[in-house]
Amino acid sequence: MGDKPDLIPGIYNYCDRWCERCAYTSCCLQFQIESEETSSGDALQNFDALNARFWEDMSEALVQAMCLLREMAAQHGIDPEDLDKETAFSELQENLHRNAREHPCAAAALVYSGMVNEWFVAVDEFSEAEESLLTNYPRSLDEHLQVIRHYQYFIYPKLVRALEGRMDELFIADHELQSDANGTAKVALITMDRSLAAWSVLYAEYPAHEDTTLSILVHLDRLRRSIEVVFPAARAFIRPGLDS
Repeated sequence: MGDKPDLIPGIYNYCDRWCERCAYTSCCLQFQIESEETSSGDALQNFDALNARFWEDMSEALVQAMCLLREMAAQHGIDPEDLDKETAFSELQENLHRNAREHPCAAAALVYSGMVNEWFVAVDEFSEAEESLLTNYPRSLDEHLQVIRHYQYFIYPKLVRALEGRMDELFIADHELQSDANGTAKVALITMDRSLAAWSVLYAEYPAHEDTTLSILVHLDRLRRSIEVVFPAARAFIRPGLDS
């Protein structure tokens, strides 16, 4: 199977491990090895086309999320460019040589995971709906809730791996743009982008919990900004097939 001309070598190395939403399954050796649909090329291409449209919609939601953060910052007299900037440039640099699992970014990712759980429990307890939000998502919000839940525990291990790689690179004079650390950090950044987009939708849908939702938005955005400081070249990393 590895000799098939339509496969993209290494595309699975820097993906988000969400095959059900991937637009490139027909080009991925890892997926085709694990999938029972490898014999149906047309089915995979149709599947990919539907998923491509899904992520286009999520991209539009991300723009709305950034507008929301700017509006909230303006209301509270905060410059969006100064959100936790001091932490990003001082505390993160001071702790760069510490174990990756103790790094402030990794810790913040764990905090985010807990914030997500707390939000779902709080909304579920407050809701008068017969079905629990923890087990049954409203149809209109199903895709956004799936995004949040899928990436909830994905961000932390990716950041730990990226940070470990970054620490190893400190002993190398030249840091390559196409390093594994940058590639892994980029995947984490993309998942945070998508999560922010999804949270911006929930912010409008659950006005009774807008303060908690806004706290999550700000926390995740600060984490994203911090990662961009530690990995300034991550966004420029070219993932095989996914970015080229």
